[in-house]
Amino acid sequence: MSIDQLSGAAAFQKAFRGDIITPSSASYEDARKVWNGDIDRRPLAVVRPTNDQDVSAALQFAQEAGVPLAIKGAGHSYAGHSMVEKGITIDMWNFQQAEADLANHRVKAGGGARLGAVDNALVPHGQVMPAGVVSHTGMPGLALGGGVGYNSRSFGLTCDQFIRLKVVLLTGEVVHASETENPDLFWALRGGGGNFGVVTEFECRTHDLGPYTWGFLAYPSSQSVEISEAVIELARTAPRAFGVSISYGIPAQKFGLSVPESRDTLVTVMVYHRGTPEDDIIKKVKAIGKPLLDTVEINDFLTLQTMSDEKAKAGIGWYMKSGYTKEVKRDLLEWMSEASVDYTLNVSSPHVERDIYTLQLLGGAIQDTPEEATAYTGREAQWHSAVECGFTTPAERERIVSWIQESWKTNSSYFDMDASYVNLNTDDGDEPVKKIFGAKYARLQEIKSTYDPNNVLALNWNIKPLA
Repeated sequence: MSIDQLSGAAAFQKAFRGDIITPSSASYEDARKVWNGDIDRRPLAVVRPTNDQDVSAALQFAQEAGVPLAIKGAGHSYAGHSMVEKGITIDMWNFQQAEADLANHRVKAGGGARLGAVDNALVPHGQVMPAGVVSHTGMPGLALGGGVGYNSRSFGLTCDQFIRLKVVLLTGEVVHASETENPDLFWALRGGGGNFGVVTEFECRTHDLGPYTWGFLAYPSSQSVEISEAVIELARTAPRAFGVSISYGIPAQKFGLSVPESRDTLVTVMVYHRGTPEDDIIKKVKAIGKPLLDTVEINDFLTLQTMSDEKAKAGIGWYMKSGYTKEVKRDLLEWMSEASVDYTLNVSSPHVERDIYTLQLLGGAIQDTPEEATAYTGREAQWHSAVECGFTTPAERERIVSWIQESWKTNSSYFDMDASYVNLNTDDGDEPVKKIFGAKYARLQEIKSTYDPNNVLALNWNIKPLA
């Protein structure tokens, strides 16, 4: 079947002002690619609207034609939600603008804006909006799922910065969502993902950044548990300007080191702090153990925001699982350390450079917003644990995905919360979705029934409308 055979195709093609890319188009192969190279779907068409009216027309056309629909911000979903098989993908390619209002600490970002564009509009002027950690990630998917990054402890989640969103509904109507306009929709969009409409513009708060200190402390893997426990204890009373992530089983050659007594693997403590190296918290974290490497110093924040871009490049196959916990048990630390070293030495792809198990400090400003104030679930978590692995061949995929699935069963058994972060998971389906949204799922179903009763927007972490 081709798009021309669909009901309403002629009228849509006449009214639509943007590009309509079909399998016969020269740009089709590029247009259907998404970040996760494990996703290989062939839509009937990728349509690129130029304005809200085009988005409305595309939504109406897909519904009239009765074909599956996907919305692509930047295509950065682990689960590949932004591309559809034998359906229509609305690609927000032409909505990449990011415009700062520095005097009022505001930024407006389009429904296809990349985080790098938002950073570039703000950071050179001393302001920041808390967001993710890879600059080619899209604003829509990240923000609508919550948005965790280096400055979350300082300023909250990305969705906590929302002031007003412009949304195209399934009816074709263009509305705004804020605390006073369609507040139920506004609540759902702050963590509930792309279940309710297509956001074409985000208006968000920004914050003063100030000097920034970041870098790595590296230790032999044999010290993983002791170093982790010291960092975790320090974090209990750390100021919210301080953030830290611990990564396990890191190849020593990544940092130009040789550690034969730990099978050439490391545990690394990544520090990111809104302040200077002279601050007490930085002195304390740098005093933990005897690091083999210490790069923690005043550094450029934009460099930090783009540091992972190459490691997280498009085209590699990715598989990920994540979860939350309030307390970190020693059993969890022992498991992550042992499993990560095993992965590095015996399972990993030689073509992929990426951390295996990581533990990221949360809390701080994330908990300033009450749990029930938004659809995002998990604010009481103090730590986020994740496993992320990449592969480049079918054989690597089979080996690596199997390893993650088995490993995660043990890892997650040490958590004290039955919750996970929507943006950092590959597997979807009814049970994972209910776990992600927890007790809020019922309210989200009610809102879904209002804005998308036929579940047209189903290719996402899907909330089912009430029957």
